[in-house]
Amino acid sequence: MNFSYTLQSLWPVNTQNAPKTGDEKTGLKFIAENKGENYYTEETLGGKKYFTAVYPDVGVAPVCISCHNGHKDSPKRDFKLGDVMGGVVIRIPLDS
Repeated sequence: MNFSYTLQSLWPVNTQNAPKTGDEKTGLKFIAENKGENYYTEETLGGKKYFTAVYPDVGVAPVCISCHNGHKDSPKRDFKLGDVMGGVVIRIPLDS
């Protein structure tokens, strides 16, 4: 795998955007609990080492909040403006 980035959430409207690795889940929990902070780690996937970063995706517009809170598939319906709703997960290979 080369450089990758995904938008993920602990409360995804679309389940394909849920964390898939332990480090993704840990990072998403960290940014949700430590508003404004990023999460960095190294992980090994398929025998390759990666630098992984998780950056907060904050609900900055009323339309984002109302869509997520009102969506029929949303597992969380009490987002407020400024809440961390998920994160951008960036993965960069460390081995060439």
